[in-house]
Formats: sequence, structure tokens, C-alpha cells
Amino acid sequence: MTDALRRGRAALLLSCLLAVAPARAEDAPEAIAETAPGAGATPEAGDALPGPTVLRLDQGFVLDLPAGWVLEDADDEPGDATGRRVVRVVCQTPACARTQETCTLRLRTGPVEGADDAGRLAGLHAAPLSRYFRLRAVLKSTSPGASIRRPIGPERFGPRDWIAVETEAAPRFKSGLFAETVIGGRYLGAICKTCETGPVRHESARALLASARRPAWSAAR
Repeated sequence: MTDALRRGRAALLLSCLLAVAPARAEDAPEAIAETAPGAGATPEAGDALPGPTVLRLDQGFVLDLPAGWVLEDADDEPGDATGRRVVRVVCQTPACARTQETCTLRLRTGPVEGADDAGRLAGLHAAPLSRYFRLRAVLKSTSPGASIRRPIGPERFGPRDWIAVETEAAPRFKSGLFAETVIGGRYLGAICKTCETGPVRHESARALLASARRPAWSAAR
């Protein structure tokens, strides 16, 4: 066997191994999955949808899952996600069989420094370098060749201000809505993704984020 043939076979083997190796990075792009007919747990058109469900997180955070959205790995408590700093919720409506919408919610261990929530939120990416790294991270998390659909900046979800940025994915990858807020000095971040490509997207995700609150903190003020 010639050296050129050996090198060709080795390159082919390496490409196959890379193609089947699972992504380990938490911010790896999420491609649109091909689901075989009848596969998965998505309800049929006539089935009752799960929810709406009150979702409880650590640090007193509470959100309302829209009808058809469920907590991943819920076990026996569909609304209890306490004890986890990273939580994933998934849409299971018939429409989501196509859009495959998900949101990943993230908490931080310690409080955010600042005099009040408005100042804390504004300070998350006040520095140009912080904004640069944030944009680079969301593009990397979306897909190779992704672009910014809506630039980073303040956005109102319900009664609360968030810092949000929206991305446009390359074909066969999910576009993203990346948002952060601070409630009572505590950080809540969200990464919501969908393969919807129309002008209206992330409607359910925005409704989910608009419901974020910390009732125990509000009562203590």
C-alpha cells in the first residue's frame, strides 16, 4: 500500500470519528434534529398539552411555563427545579415538532454587585470588551456563520428589563435569543433556541421570560 493511500484512509477515518463524536461544550451550536415519523413524545393535535406549570428555581425565582412546555428531567415534580443552577425547558406542542423550541435557564451562585437592579443590569456588559465577548459567545453558541439579528441592548419582557441579543443561524441550525436580568440582586440568564425562520419567533420564550419573578424577595422589600 502506498503512503498516499495510507494517508487518504487515515484522513477518511478521522473525518468519520469527528462526525459521530458528541459535542461536549455547553455552548456548542444546536443543529435542527431530524425526527422520524411517530418518534418522540410530542403530543398529537388532539392530545391535551401539559401545563401551564409554575416553575420554581433556586434563590426564590419563579417562572410560568406556557402550555405545552415541560421541565426536562422533571422526575415526579414537574414544576420543581430547585437544587440546579442550569435548567432546560422544552416545548412539546404540535407546532414545536417543527420549531423544536427550548430554553436553558442559568443562575449564578453569588449576588450581582451594585446599588440597585437597574445599575446591576446595566453593569453586566457596560464595558466594550464585555460586550465584545458576549457577542462572540452568542454567535459561537448559535452556529458557524451565524449573524446578529437584533443587537445587544435593553429589552422589556413583561414588567422587567433584560439585556438581550438575538441571533440568526446558518441553515439547519437553531437561531437564538440570549437574555439576562437581575431581580433582587440575583442573576437570571436564558438561552432560548428555535428553528423557526419567520419574522415572528421566540413568542413563547418571551412570555416565559416575562413571567420571571422572585416573590419571597418582593415580599421582603
